[in-house]
Amino acid sequence: MLGADLVHAHRRGDRLRLVPLAGTERERARELAAACLDLAGTCPTRGALMEACREIPIAPTEQKLARALTKLVTDRCTFDGGATGDAPGLRRALFTRASAARRESGFDRTAIMEEIAGTRAIADIERALYADLPDAHRLVGFDAISPDGLLAVYDRAQVQAVLLTAVKVTAVVRAAAPGAYRDLFRRLKFLRLLFRIEPVPGGGYRLEIDGPYSLFESVTKYGLQLALAFPILCTCHEWELEADLRWGRDRRPLRFTLSGQGQASPSGPAVADDVAALLRQVGQLDTPWRAAVSGAVLDLPGVGVCVPDLEFRHADSGAVVYLEALGFWSRDAVWKRVELVERGLAHPIVFAVGKHLRVSEAALPDELPGRLYVYNRTMNARALLDRIEKAAGA
Repeated sequence: MLGADLVHAHRRGDRLRLVPLAGTERERARELAAACLDLAGTCPTRGALMEACREIPIAPTEQKLARALTKLVTDRCTFDGGATGDAPGLRRALFTRASAARRESGFDRTAIMEEIAGTRAIADIERALYADLPDAHRLVGFDAISPDGLLAVYDRAQVQAVLLTAVKVTAVVRAAAPGAYRDLFRRLKFLRLLFRIEPVPGGGYRLEIDGPYSLFESVTKYGLQLALAFPILCTCHEWELEADLRWGRDRRPLRFTLSGQGQASPSGPAVADDVAALLRQVGQLDTPWRAAVSGAVLDLPGVGVCVPDLEFRHADSGAVVYLEALGFWSRDAVWKRVELVERGLAHPIVFAVGKHLRVSEAALPDELPGRLYVYNRTMNARALLDRIEKAAGA
């Protein structure tokens, strides 16, 4: 992942535009990528790799590109710092003993190192001495990639770095097959993103995704999740996105647009961890309700779209009740779901809502085919099934 300081972009009015690598610039970038990748296979430590990459001859105008490629190569490396223990204490003990030895009988580095290693039962004192310093970490693995592949990662990483500063992202997506939409929505929900869905004329959906700068806390973590969503959007047959940004040190409001075409990729994770845990709980209970990952997209024209996580089917009656988990979402998202039921969503459904969102279960009246299940920290299968029964009987 790149930071905004490594993005090659220009401002024009209220627009931010990425500067693409093309022609001779891309050929030169390929050379730099190849040089960095070669070094990753020969350098023993993180510090040695960083230093070797800095010594690659570059023009002044190539500094940002070279730093970005070095960052992406380093991200593909596996470093082993060993057990850091008390490395500062070890250095202090060693240097104190060496200073005393100089005053007493002269300095023998090997003898002093062996003495300290023996008293502390350290097998490799040279490594343990600076194990807490990142530059001393050994390079023990590398996820190999071609120079062209690294440039493709660079192109994607630039967009992801821009999205890290977004207040809101609006994306219009069109998939080649209906089932691809469900897979897309599920993968976005797995990232715990806050988004709203509505169909668009002519096919496809518009997604409004809250950006990290729309939040009051966890900005960095949420921003990384949003950045991870970009490759998912790119798997759609056609996609367009527009992002409202807060760019640069002065957080200047800018707008960023991009579009493209992609190819379907393998399905992502089925459900988030908390939903998977709930699914296991239900399977262990003696109940006529059978739970499974849902494949439905529930659309109430003119009002909105809902993407359930699970569906519960009654073994005797065949009744189906859906569940959508909203524990990590915003209060606004919950009220939109309440409105969806109030305005005529015909499918029985339960919305699981975290208590921190401060929404009462009474927000949905008993006569409607929808229920709110408000839970404290984790969803409880028995409590949920009680709401499932009530939603089925409404």
